[in-house]
Amino acid sequence: MPTNAHERAKTLDGGIEQSVEGLALRSLRDSVAQIRTYLQWQDADLGHRNNVARILRMVGNHGLTFISVGPSFDHGPTESHFKLESGARLSFGITLREANGRCSLVAYRFHLSLPEGQSPSFYRFDLNEKAHETPLTEPRCHYHPGVDKVRLPCPVLTPLEVFDRIFLVIEPQLLAAIEPP
Repeated sequence: MPTNAHERAKTLDGGIEQSVEGLALRSLRDSVAQIRTYLQWQDADLGHRNNVARILRMVGNHGLTFISVGPSFDHGPTESHFKLESGARLSFGITLREANGRCSLVAYRFHLSLPEGQSPSFYRFDLNEKAHETPLTEPRCHYHPGVDKVRLPCPVLTPLEVFDRIFLVIEPQLLAAIEPP
C-alpha cells in the first residue's frame, strides 16, 4: 500500500490542476477590487489599524499581476503587514493572469503569523505556480500547520476563500483563546 503513495499524490495533484483550470475569477480589475474591499471591510472592523491603500501593492509584468501585502517571506513584524485584533499579522502574495478575456489564478502564498505564545506559530496557505515533481512532499496546493517542511494538501481556494478561513475561522479562535474566562 505505501508503495502507491507517490502515484496517489500525483493523482491528487492532477485533480488540483483541473480545479485551478476550472476556477473562474472575475476580470483582473474586479478581482483586485474584491481583494481591496475585503481588506478594507476587515480593517474597518478593526478601527482602521491598517492603511490598506498603502500596504496593498500591485505589480504587472508579462501578462501577470502580482498583488501583495507585507513581505513574501515573514521574518518578523513590518509596517506592511495587515495586523489583526488577536495580534496576528498577515502577509500574502497572489499572482493572476489575464488573457483572452479571462482572469486566472496562477499562484498564491498567505502567511498568518500568530501572536507570541500561540501554537502553532503560523499557518500558511500556498498554491504553487505549477506541480512539483514530488507531490507527496510538495503538493501544488497545500497548507503549512506551523511547520515549514510539513505541507498538507488542501483544495484550491480562491483568495477570498482563504481570507474567509483567516478572518472568519482562525482569527475568532485566536481571540477566544486569549480572552480571559
